[in-house]
Amino acid sequence: MPQRKTRPDSDSPSPLPQVISGYDELNLGRLALISGQKTVPANLRRWEKQTLTPDGRPVVIICTVPADQVVPHGLDNDFMVGLLNLCFEAGLPDGPFSISAYALLKASGFPDTAQYYRALQESLTRLNKASYTVEEGWYTQGTQTWTSQSFAQVSYLSYVRSKTGIRGTSVVTVQLAPPIMESLRAGYIKPLDLKFYHSLSQPLVRALYRQLDAMHFDERTADGLSPEISAPLLAWSARLGLVSARPDNLVRTLTPAHEELLARGYLTEVDVTGKGRDKMLRYVFGLPPVAERPELVALLMERGVKKGVAVRFSTVFPERIEEAARRFDRYLKVSTRPVTNPGGLMVAMVQRPEDFSDTPEAVEDKPPAAAKAPRPSKKKEEQELLKRDADLEAQITALKGQELVDWALRQLGVLGVTKRLPLQQRARLGEAILGGHLDARAAVQQATRALTGGSPAIEALVEELQFHLESADWGQTKKAPVLPVVSEG
Repeated sequence: MPQRKTRPDSDSPSPLPQVISGYDELNLGRLALISGQKTVPANLRRWEKQTLTPDGRPVVIICTVPADQVVPHGLDNDFMVGLLNLCFEAGLPDGPFSISAYALLKASGFPDTAQYYRALQESLTRLNKASYTVEEGWYTQGTQTWTSQSFAQVSYLSYVRSKTGIRGTSVVTVQLAPPIMESLRAGYIKPLDLKFYHSLSQPLVRALYRQLDAMHFDERTADGLSPEISAPLLAWSARLGLVSARPDNLVRTLTPAHEELLARGYLTEVDVTGKGRDKMLRYVFGLPPVAERPELVALLMERGVKKGVAVRFSTVFPERIEEAARRFDRYLKVSTRPVTNPGGLMVAMVQRPEDFSDTPEAVEDKPPAAAKAPRPSKKKEEQELLKRDADLEAQITALKGQELVDWALRQLGVLGVTKRLPLQQRARLGEAILGGHLDARAAVQQATRALTGGSPAIEALVEELQFHLESADWGQTKKAPVLPVVSEG
C-alpha cells in the first residue's frame, strides 16, 4: 500500500484543504476492527481476537474475507474515518449516499494522486467484502445494552471507473452497516480532531491514536477524560491487529508510534513493565490542548459540560459553540420541566446541531446589538416571548407533506423515539405521517410529555407507536389516530 506523503509546509499550497471538525463512532474506535499494520500477510483472510467491554466483560470478534481478498488494514482505517464524516455531512441518510472519489480522498486526509485513488478502490472493496461478527460487544445506545452483531462495515458499494480505475470525478455510492448507522443516529460518537489525526505519519500511529482517543473519553471521571489506561501487551497488540505473537517484536513495532504520540504531547508517558508474555503497557495522557478561546470553554462549562470535554470541544468544534449555547439557553426558557442532564444536552447540541435547528426549542435569541439599547420591561419581554411562540406554533401548523414528515422525524429523533425503532419501522413511520394515518403533531406532543417521565414512559410510547405501525389497517383508516397520552406521573 502507498505510504502517506509528508504534509506540505504551511507556506506551500495544499492540494486538499484541511477539515478540523470530525467524529468517530465509539464502537468502531474502541473495537479496532481494522488492523493498524501498514501491510499484512497476503494469505491473511481470517482473524479472531478477544477483548473486553469497558465494564470488563469478554468480547469475541471474528473477521473473514473471500478467497481473493485480504483482511482490512492500514489505510482502510483512514478511509473508514472519511466515510463516517461524509455520512454526517450527508445527514445520516437511511439508505445509500453518493460522494465523489475526490471528496472521499479529501475527507480521509490524502493528496489527489493516482496512487491514492488505487488505494481507495482497493480499500472500498475490502471494507465491503470483509464480514465481522462481534459477540456481545457492540454497544447499543438506545437500549443501553451490549449486543451481538454481524455486518460488513460498508454494506453496499457502487462506483463507475475508467479503464485506469477510480478517478477524482468518479461517483462512489455507499451505505454503512445498519448497526453503525444506528449508533451514529443515537449519538454514540465522540469528537475526533481530524487535523491532528491526518497529521500523524503512519497507519499504525493513526490507528493507535484512534484507539486511545476512544478510551480517553470517560464520563465517570471528574473532567470527562480518563487520565491513563493500562493493558496487557499481547491483548493490546491483538486489539490493534498486530500479527506477531512475540512480545519483543510487538514492543519494537509499537515504539515508533509511541515516540510520535509522546513527541506530539498527546501522551506524556508510555511504560512497558513485566517480562515475556506478561508484559504490560501503561499510557498516560497529556493534558487537553490549551484552549485558544477560553471563553468557549467557559460557555460549555457554565452549561454543565465537564472541563476536559469542554476544552476538546472548543478545539474541535469552535464555530458551533456560541450558537449551541444560545439554543441551549432558549430551550431552558421554553421547557416546562427541568433538564436532568444539562451537560449531555449541551454536548448533543454541539455535536449534532442539525438535530436541533428546526425544533421549537432551537429558536435563537438575537445577538446583542452593537449599541446599547434600553432593556425592555419584563412585561414586554413576556409579550415578545409569547409572540415568538405563537409564530412558531403557526409555522408548525402550516407544515404539510414531506416538510411535516421531516419536522416530525427530527423532533422524534431529538426526543429519543426514532432511535428505539428498527429501520423498517422508521420508514413506515414516515409513510404513516405522509399518508395522514398518524397525527404527527400529536405524536411529537405526546413524546415531549413522555420525556418528562424518563425512559419507562418513552418505552411505553414507543410500544404503542410500534403496535400502530404494525397492526393498523391503513387502507381503511379514515382519521389519523392519536397515540394514547403517556402519564407524567
